[in-house]
Amino acid sequence: MLTVDDPSDESGRHDDVDRRILAELRTDGRIGPGELAGRLGLSRTTVTKRLASILGDGRTRVVGLVHPTTLGISSYAHVSVATVGSGREVAARLCGRPEIPFVSLVCGEFPMVVEVRARDDASLSAVLDSIRALDGVESTETLLYTDLVRDVMSSGAVSADWLDDLDRRILALLQADGRLPYSAIAAGTGVSVGTARTRTLRLIDSGVVTIDVIPGSAGGRKVDIGLGFRVRGTVGESTAILTKIPEIRFLAATLGRYDIVATMQVDSQRHAAPALERVRALSTVVHVHGWVHLEPLKEDYSYPMAIQGARRYGGIIQ
Repeated sequence: MLTVDDPSDESGRHDDVDRRILAELRTDGRIGPGELAGRLGLSRTTVTKRLASILGDGRTRVVGLVHPTTLGISSYAHVSVATVGSGREVAARLCGRPEIPFVSLVCGEFPMVVEVRARDDASLSAVLDSIRALDGVESTETLLYTDLVRDVMSSGAVSADWLDDLDRRILALLQADGRLPYSAIAAGTGVSVGTARTRTLRLIDSGVVTIDVIPGSAGGRKVDIGLGFRVRGTVGESTAILTKIPEIRFLAATLGRYDIVATMQVDSQRHAAPALERVRALSTVVHVHGWVHLEPLKEDYSYPMAIQGARRYGGIIQ
């Protein structure tokens, strides 16, 4: 019987190739199979097949990420939700809300955590009120983000005053599929392929949109662990240290029960203990509370784009 660590295990070799491909996609999300094969020293056929396998089931996605503050979204919160009975029906309703990009069933003090992103504090408060008013919601606990230190949005906010309708239509397409061919962008916007290429590259080069990877569960092998920190000294000192831990894929300074909230991703449960030990050993960390993400139901950071003649919904034009 083959073990995970057996070098002759075919799935193990595929895992290594997948990790290398994903690393390149995080650097250049629109890289073509030919160039990708050259960088990795693999055949184009192998790379094409592995790309199809990685992206084909929809769990791992390459998408265009527009920084929310570029679109006037400036208030964020991590919300733990206590439910009466099964939380799936509540979660299904929350998944349908555009202001809620992330919904996950978890193992911990609360059965569910969600993230809310709104245009201002008043809008955020209204969304929180609507969550508490849902049938099946017993209570909520809110952490307000004061600083998104490490987020899926790798670029900072960029002024979008110069965007026209064509730019916004391209952004809408890229949010759905960051690797969409220029020919498909052209067909979807009614312009030439050359214009589609020029406009798309301008949006990327200016930092309005970042083509990045929303990681999947890699067949259920990866484990996401939520962490709430109480720290001594300044929060900035602790976040500066935590950003150096490669397993931490999300990190925010917060107001509320915790000073910092983070998400740590490890390859398997056996990798979780040493990673957590490194975190607990940090000199600035006073307390760490954790929860395990059992089933992320939604992770979608796309936003309706402002287009002339469109209608307004929830403070965002669509």
